[in-house]
Amino acid sequence: MRYRNTTLAAATLLVLSMSSCAVPSGTGETSGTPAAWVSYTTPDGSLVFEHRADWTVQEKPPLANDPAGGISVQVNDAEGDMVARLDTGIITDLVCADPDEQAAYAEYDTEPMPELDSEQGTEQRFVYRSVAPSSPERGEAVATYAVISELGDRGQCGLFDFFTFTESSGGRFAGSYPSDAVGAGQSYLEGAAAYETSDEFRDVKRMLVSLRDTR
Repeated sequence: MRYRNTTLAAATLLVLSMSSCAVPSGTGETSGTPAAWVSYTTPDGSLVFEHRADWTVQEKPPLANDPAGGISVQVNDAEGDMVARLDTGIITDLVCADPDEQAAYAEYDTEPMPELDSEQGTEQRFVYRSVAPSSPERGEAVATYAVISELGDRGQCGLFDFFTFTESSGGRFAGSYPSDAVGAGQSYLEGAAAYETSDEFRDVKRMLVSLRDTR
């Protein structure tokens, strides 16, 4: 199984650990191959998002470290590979070291998400971006797509793929471009840049951008 393991760069997470669910009805269509789309509401009823009907959502043991609690769910594609994961109730400590002058930050796509409200007053957006290297300890590049809050200069903290949500904590709805998807003769970053034009990316983006709160 291809597992999209998103790097949490330049962030200190205070976390604990991460279940299968039925899909409601609904329809939609993507660019390219037509597909049915359905809505999913998180077990605590706080958030809703849309996904392809042939994708599945699994409930996982919550990673929440907020005393108020949170949820964790994983979205898998039709082949059972993880596309993205949504965790809430996450308290993070954003600590940025001095930027690595050798690190190259690139942003391929972004879109505002005004329907996702935060009790902390931040503005949320979807972003697909990469950094190389992903951290001083890691020599390889990483590209992630995520829902984020605007917290300081873009790229200054590497790929901090989190958004604020409640007054005390935030969440993460993100995934990564998998290294095993790189085409022959491509570098990882070349593959990541080309991925933006794929049908799969358009479906992933539509899903993440559809995230909204129900409070």
